[in-house]
Amino acid sequence: MILPPGVHREAFSAALQAFANVVGDQWVFSRDEDIALYNDAYTPFFGEPDKQHVASAAVAPTEVEQVQQIVRIANKYRIPLYTISTGRNLGYGGSSPNYSGSVVLDLKRMNRIIEVNTDEGYMIVEPGVSFIDVQRYFDEHQIDYVPSSPQPGWGSPIGNGLDHGVGNAYGDNFSAVAGLEVVLANGEVLRTGRGALPDSRLWACYHYGFGPYIDGMFSQSNFGVVTKGCFWLKPRWEVSQSFTISSYSDNDMQPMIDALKELRNHEVINGFGIGSPIRQSMATNDGRRPYGVPEVNTLLRRRDGGSSAEWEALAQKTQIPVVEGGGGARGPAPIVKAHLDYAVDFLQRRKVPGTVVMGKPLTTIKPPMIDFGELALSGTSHGHYYFSPIFRQTRDDIFAINDTMRNVMLDAGDFEMIEETGWWASRGFAGGGAGRDKHMLLLMEFRVYDDLDKNRRRRQLFLDLVKACGEKGWGEYRAPVAFHDQVMDQFSFNHHILRRFCETIYDALDPNGILSPGKNGVWPRHLRKA
Repeated sequence: MILPPGVHREAFSAALQAFANVVGDQWVFSRDEDIALYNDAYTPFFGEPDKQHVASAAVAPTEVEQVQQIVRIANKYRIPLYTISTGRNLGYGGSSPNYSGSVVLDLKRMNRIIEVNTDEGYMIVEPGVSFIDVQRYFDEHQIDYVPSSPQPGWGSPIGNGLDHGVGNAYGDNFSAVAGLEVVLANGEVLRTGRGALPDSRLWACYHYGFGPYIDGMFSQSNFGVVTKGCFWLKPRWEVSQSFTISSYSDNDMQPMIDALKELRNHEVINGFGIGSPIRQSMATNDGRRPYGVPEVNTLLRRRDGGSSAEWEALAQKTQIPVVEGGGGARGPAPIVKAHLDYAVDFLQRRKVPGTVVMGKPLTTIKPPMIDFGELALSGTSHGHYYFSPIFRQTRDDIFAINDTMRNVMLDAGDFEMIEETGWWASRGFAGGGAGRDKHMLLLMEFRVYDDLDKNRRRRQLFLDLVKACGEKGWGEYRAPVAFHDQVMDQFSFNHHILRRFCETIYDALDPNGILSPGKNGVWPRHLRKA
């Protein structure tokens, strides 16, 4: 067993006993084999246990009142806590704490679906509820709504939303939040928005209370422990259908983007993506891979990344487009048909170059899944972590970020990473919030191998990419626990005023610094210089 830094064994034992008095002995975990379950299963430090982020113990409450008592005990003994919901944030740190030696405050047992209102279209849930739980509840009660799940449905709507995760119904899942219940570091319970009214019947029906809007303060932060969340729901759609538009000329990318953005902004389509299939290592829509084309890697290894003329010639030779975009619509079948008919007519009237192919209408909705199978089949048994910067929806930015990343990899001499990643397609995650998102997101996996030297080089490559992209204004949208400090370092306007502002709030709410110290680069006063 490790101890929380600066805490004597006697004090730690007293704190664990006090936790046990609150939740029961069986729900305080301190044996090595139990604590190992909270290690990051996808740690970037595989095979290097001295570098891994590890907990000293864990405590699993079931009630808000128990959470209140736990934070008061943690304050008394100066025990750092690290809060998780389901702890399945794989690729971003899982259930491991930012600060090794913290006690994990495990909220998985707080797994009640408190209310689902089908008239108003909202639900109120606790943090231990997963997207799979929500789907099962909807199926059992024949509720005609869908959870806004990412592909792995084991995660929590609260945990995913607070970390700015992306789901199939809402896109940005935090945009669906309409009120939170939060236990503050002193043990007091706060309800945001309309929940601040006693016996409010509008808590989940309106985003705002009176005065400053503070819900966002609890996303990607360590300002409190969220114990309930109100989420707006999307009704189950009757049909969904997508289309692609492809071309063999690089110059056609910007006209495609402009047209797809306008369709998205008018809510004709619910989102769009754009990329260059011939430059990618991922499969194209019809299953072909440019992996088998030797000229692809030859061009990607060059500093200039290959000229447009070279890529266009290669695209014609292989019949893999050099540019491909697309979008889709969902809802009642007649409305989807009308939207996509309009979209095709709009592209033709705008004389957007390229060939449009309409996908098949889909009448089934993919349920929340637990599926990282593609990565497993790609030759790694130790997981992955994500590099995920955000950039503008322009051809110039798409090419520039790919050029920047490729040259960082070339500087590192990591030709294998260039071949593994290729040239990254880009997605504008609008989800159900069509017209809201004005950015694109790149999601790139760093795989973890048996080769520890390769893992070390890849961690440095990750940091080099964070710095190079951050200097151009392409900051991460979320990051693995191991790299929170370096990512926050990129947000340095006015001598890091964002971090200093967050530190001021943290110091006021949590003077002992017990709640998730270091989360997203915000540390308590006594740990900042260390």
